[in-house]
Amino acid sequence: MASRIDLHLHTKASDGALRPAELVQAAARIGIRVMAVTDHDSVNGIVEAQEAACDLAIEVIPGIELSANLDGDEIHVLGYLLDAGDPSLQKALRQLQEDRLVQAHGMVERLGALGYPLEWDRVMAIANGGSVGRPHIAKALVECGAVASVDEAFSRFLRRGGPAYVEGPKFLPQEAVSLIRGAQGVPSLAHPIIVGASDYRLDLPRLLPMMMEAGLEGIETYYKRYTQEITASLLAVAERHRLIPTGGSDFHGGGVVTDAELGGVEVPWESVERLRIRKRELDSRPVIAD
Repeated sequence: MASRIDLHLHTKASDGALRPAELVQAAARIGIRVMAVTDHDSVNGIVEAQEAACDLAIEVIPGIELSANLDGDEIHVLGYLLDAGDPSLQKALRQLQEDRLVQAHGMVERLGALGYPLEWDRVMAIANGGSVGRPHIAKALVECGAVASVDEAFSRFLRRGGPAYVEGPKFLPQEAVSLIRGAQGVPSLAHPIIVGASDYRLDLPRLLPMMMEAGLEGIETYYKRYTQEITASLLAVAERHRLIPTGGSDFHGGGVVTDAELGGVEVPWESVERLRIRKRELDSRPVIAD
């Protein structure tokens, strides 16, 4: 049985394999009732997803997953129930997209210098209007036979510190939180632990205070491959800091993330209810003029 809630999903607006409408239809077919579209650094899939949900028994929460960086550590921040049309958010995302293009182009150039030339137009075609990034370059490497899989492309060339990796400008985590809050959203720290990636375990005692000061409201505690022990430890962190436990599958439809099953992570209804309550609380706060 699939979970009836999935709050971490990607579409072709970033690096997912499905169009937003296709993702909504797939989620509805397996009984998901509440889903969040959380594309990387993009809100372009939200309208299509919400329109597709109009005639289905499913709710689409508008969301995003912002990329941040602190001292070389990549940190992702989920935003829920935000105003996708917020001018400040839109301006920041346009700049991010420009930065991602520069970063991706630099990696393609490095691959060429390493003896693995790729056609830039092909990388852009694979992105198909989405937020271009390493997954699309990895797929191009698979297509030309340089590697056997996306995983191999990352491990050999595109991982942080790899021979073709180019660092791209990113927000500080507290800036990502503030941007989501500015768009009337509820920010949550994404996957503080990734099982199977031994180098991905965030320093929460250091990270959480600065993010909470900026307005962090949640932490992802239900996630793929999490054992009962991991979830319990993160729930304890959430309770200690009065953060909302959120969760989801991180489903991409294959490609860059092949081990994520749509609706494959059990997320309690309480997570959605608490997000909604917190959203109402934040919206009701008086605006203080500068």
